[in-house]
Amino acid sequence: MNAEILAIGSELLLGETIDTNSAYLARQLAAIGINLFRKSVVGDNEERIATMVGEALDRVDLLICTGGLGPTVDDVTREAVARALQRPLVFHQHLLDQIEARFRSFGRTMSESNRRQAYVPEGARIVENPRGTAPAFIVEDAHGTVVVLPGVPSEMRYLWEHAIMPYLREERGETGVILVRTLHAAGLGESVIGEMIADLMVQTNPTLGISARRAQYELRIGAKAANRAVAEEMVAAVEAVIRERLGSHLLGDERLDRVVARLLRERDVTLALHEGSTHAPVYHALNAHPDALAALRGVIIHPADVPVDDQAVMSLARTGAIAVRSQWHADIGLALQPASAPGSDGFTLMSVALAHAGGVREWYRRFDAGSDDVWDFAGTMALDGLRQHLAAM
Repeated sequence: MNAEILAIGSELLLGETIDTNSAYLARQLAAIGINLFRKSVVGDNEERIATMVGEALDRVDLLICTGGLGPTVDDVTREAVARALQRPLVFHQHLLDQIEARFRSFGRTMSESNRRQAYVPEGARIVENPRGTAPAFIVEDAHGTVVVLPGVPSEMRYLWEHAIMPYLREERGETGVILVRTLHAAGLGESVIGEMIADLMVQTNPTLGISARRAQYELRIGAKAANRAVAEEMVAAVEAVIRERLGSHLLGDERLDRVVARLLRERDVTLALHEGSTHAPVYHALNAHPDALAALRGVIIHPADVPVDDQAVMSLARTGAIAVRSQWHADIGLALQPASAPGSDGFTLMSVALAHAGGVREWYRRFDAGSDDVWDFAGTMALDGLRQHLAAM
């Protein structure tokens, strides 16, 4: 089966509500080996919903819709699906009885508008909803299968786990698996990594994709197989090739800050920091990990008092790393120092120095001062330098 997800609700388009349902369903589909080709969002408009349902069924075998099953006039998913499949809506008294009983259990009287929730497209399989007033339904049509679920996340998840997943597994025979493993890399640019693994990224199964996140890179390996054991073998084979090509730049399953925190504990090393900016990206990254805090002996956050040019930046970083190591008697002193202002090209030099018993190691790079991620990039450079040093100990 190939699938699409259609999230319905004007509040999703307005940004007032975050669509968590689609992310959940995407993971669930992967767990049973169903390919997900597209996720879409549409507002509460019957004509547009019907059009998108029809277009989706021209592409895939399975469409999962969430939202728009409430009792108000803007809840038009039932009408839209019926319209797309050219089926009339049919009233079911037993559904209305269940809705009325649910209101009575709350000590409330059902509104007349709730009657709308007792209608489903002709021939649809009704999925009763013990967690809410909106029944779900499944329509098996010559064009494909449409599963329609309520938009309330708790109700949607309950019905998926107790009704839709069993239906797909037991009646539609979807028993495969799509396994995804995410690896992390640092110290190389996205384009460089992309060139190193380009041949792996054009495979159809297993697949490989890369994305940038907070100045680091995620490599996602996906494999579809009849069972988990086979999928794991496929993923492991691709991972082995990536490890060989990226070498020490591949971090594995952990993000960079977690790797550094773990290595500080494993190497039983103490650390002191000097950050030449109030942004303090290194301290903020390590502050989230108890292992790193346990190793941290002291921090100085002190922007330069006078303008700092490129040459002074490297000198200040070196001096800062040596000074904090000495002041707190730490095994390692790590300093990150930015220039005071960007150059004529809009880029700012950032310098990192790491002082240890054997001397000082240094890294530096120019970053776009206007980028919102400039401090993420600078912090990553510093943390990756620390990681390299710790890994070699």
